[in-house]
Amino acid sequence: MSSEQEKLSSIWSRLSDLLLDLIFYLPCGGESHFRKKCVNFARPAEGNRVLDLCCGTGMLTFLIAGHTGPSGQVIGGDISGPALEIARAKTPNLPVMFLKTGAENLPFTPSRFDECFISFGLHHMTGQARQNTLREVRRVLRAGGSLFIIDYNLPERRLPRLMTRALVKLDRSEEAYKLLVNHSLLTEVQQAGFEIRRRELAGRGIVQLVEAVNTY
Repeated sequence: MSSEQEKLSSIWSRLSDLLLDLIFYLPCGGESHFRKKCVNFARPAEGNRVLDLCCGTGMLTFLIAGHTGPSGQVIGGDISGPALEIARAKTPNLPVMFLKTGAENLPFTPSRFDECFISFGLHHMTGQARQNTLREVRRVLRAGGSLFIIDYNLPERRLPRLMTRALVKLDRSEEAYKLLVNHSLLTEVQQAGFEIRRRELAGRGIVQLVEAVNTY
């Protein structure tokens, strides 16, 4: 990704965050409250080793590190250099490291992590890229480790359903729209070798929180 592409990616990321705030973060009490809900859903334990993939500016990464404590290790990975610069600039006194990396070829040894988070990242990838990413996540997770996915869901109620379709269209990703309307995300996760353990809805059903266990 070129420097100019990275800048455009960062700008679009900020615009997307604003749209998310307006549509469901605000009704959920704001982004901070929503991210805390995500971490409480996962309940990472003290001392755990956690990878936060597609971490952006690191808000979720820091919350995770607050649970794993000084004996744990949390690594935030993202392809956007500008977003990672923002994350590093606000790093608190926690064992957190940020690394520029793509999701399809992770620079980690097998079974290194107890948990992995992917928040609003999978829908940006092509089908093959998602398969590669899920394969890599499974490789770096220990047997029985959990993958926590936070991503769009298509609600049953008419108004939230229309809002979700509109939001995903604004995302300018045909792949994201297909993934949404075909309800295929969980199927792809299972086909990659994960077992779906839990699933909750948030933000009027627009977001799904999923725990998938590595069945190695």
